[in-house]
Amino acid sequence: MRIGKKFLQWFNNQKLGNKIKYTFLVASVVPLLAAQVLMLYVISHNMREKVDDLMVSQLVQISERTELTLEVYTNLVYQIYSDNEIIEGIKKYQNAVPEMRAQAYREICRRLQQYGILTGSIECISIVLPDGQDITYDFGMASAVDNLWERYEDKTKTVPYQRAQEGISNMTFSPTERILRSGQEERIFHISKQIYDFKDINKGSIATVIMSVNESVLNAVCSAGQEENEIYSMNFIMDTQGNVLTYPDAFYAGLTLSEGRTVREFVEKTKVLDGRAITLNQYDCENLGWQFFNAYDEDYVFREVRQIQRLTLIIGMALIFAAVMLIRYTISLIEKSTRNIVKGITEVQQGNLNVTVDVMGKDEMGQIADNFNTMTGKVQGLIEEVKQVTIKQKEAELRALEAQINPHFLYNTLDSINWMAMEKEEYEISRMVRNLGVILRYSVDKSNKMATVAEMADWLEKYVSLQQMRFNNSFICEIHVQPEAKLMRIHKLLLQPFVENAITHGFKEIEHGGILRVDVLLSENEDELDIIIEDNGKGMTREAVEKYNNPSVEWQEAARSIGLPNAFSRMRMYYGSRASWNVSSIAEVGTVITLKVPAMKGDESGTCES
Repeated sequence: MRIGKKFLQWFNNQKLGNKIKYTFLVASVVPLLAAQVLMLYVISHNMREKVDDLMVSQLVQISERTELTLEVYTNLVYQIYSDNEIIEGIKKYQNAVPEMRAQAYREICRRLQQYGILTGSIECISIVLPDGQDITYDFGMASAVDNLWERYEDKTKTVPYQRAQEGISNMTFSPTERILRSGQEERIFHISKQIYDFKDINKGSIATVIMSVNESVLNAVCSAGQEENEIYSMNFIMDTQGNVLTYPDAFYAGLTLSEGRTVREFVEKTKVLDGRAITLNQYDCENLGWQFFNAYDEDYVFREVRQIQRLTLIIGMALIFAAVMLIRYTISLIEKSTRNIVKGITEVQQGNLNVTVDVMGKDEMGQIADNFNTMTGKVQGLIEEVKQVTIKQKEAELRALEAQINPHFLYNTLDSINWMAMEKEEYEISRMVRNLGVILRYSVDKSNKMATVAEMADWLEKYVSLQQMRFNNSFICEIHVQPEAKLMRIHKLLLQPFVENAITHGFKEIEHGGILRVDVLLSENEDELDIIIEDNGKGMTREAVEKYNNPSVEWQEAARSIGLPNAFSRMRMYYGSRASWNVSSIAEVGTVITLKVPAMKGDESGTCES
């Protein structure tokens, strides 16, 4: 706080030119730079989101193409699964004597060979029996004897077979694995499914078909549409257990992420995008249970955006430099004009009213100088004119005081009329004159002063009694004040326009049966007075009700009205936004006006507190 005061004091003591310079820097340069940086950040952020959305959309398309590609192989598995010739061949192989098994083996292999040549990239198709034996045709070796399962004595120990048993009747996919075949390492994933004898389904699975497919099928789907020299983006597939199914660098296909290692760390370790700022996107395919990833080089993708950012910063700095030079030139002109004006003012302070200031231009400073010269030429005449006006004003005030009628003269005259009426036994006239005197005294004596609600109610009763005599007792009036509200204070004459409006307009042309009711209540929190003025008179039109309930109309009408708009306007002046009202009326039924003002306590001096 103390530092802030010192800074303000230092700033106030600076010359005008320096103040303009500092203000320009703080109010213009800094916000412009901040806005420019923020704008560049927002553009970059939005661009990043759009690129990420595009990459995820690309991954969705890759997953769909992968499903379509795999559907070709799964359809073949289904055909093998439902091929009666293969099922009968398996049964024949299982039940044949050793001498006849070779023939059954060859028949099944020939059938499998027919399926395999229909689609490329199939490395091997195997029929694994529950006892661990297998009937396999290896398309890579073109052999029914040598195959990629040679290292397994019991084929039921293989992962594809075990997954098929876990999947029961569903098609299962086994992760890509590295297999050494003919001295070369190959990467192959497997599709497996149990085979049943549909003639004896209760017997359970009689064998399991395993189709082994080269990982290049998945790699081709992921790299479709990419050029060979395109190194800024890559796509790959993993399963939920962290097995890498396919990768742009085939060396990493078939690996499993070690526990605790993230996918990002794995991508950075492979160095396919070595030394790049990598952004990773992921899409999970529910149908396959696989995760599709995209990694791209931020610097390459956003290179044009960053060029635009640099260009924008350069242009912005150049514009700010030009603005600073222009403001410096403008400040020099202002300082020169200001010095001339200050010099002239100093001359005037010393009593020299004949001084003139050089006008250096037609801008605002030039206008000030010109007006200053005009002002000094008229100062003497204005001083004399002010003296004459002061004298005339005092004379007008004296004449106004002389023309005033002393209120005591009115009170004394009414008192004399009252005694004359009593001497002639005109008691009704006496009561009217006495009430009129009370009303006049209450109204004239400090009309803006506040009174208690009880005093206001007493005055209203006298005022209404005169109105009743005036209108031949065509209406009755009931005034009810809650005891707790009697000591609250309210502005004098605040309710008189509402009561008068109800009598003169509500009971117009009504000869008898009129009822006027005024209720003054204290709210439950004792912080608000609720005043209800209700009559069964002629009522108002809907347009009039809408007008009176519209605060804007109240202000517009108040200046030229002494009726309800003026009363509402007084409420606003007295209580501000704490005052409110509502007018509801039905034509030929009556009107209810509800006023809400703050509950205020006070003393006889009129000083109030909420």
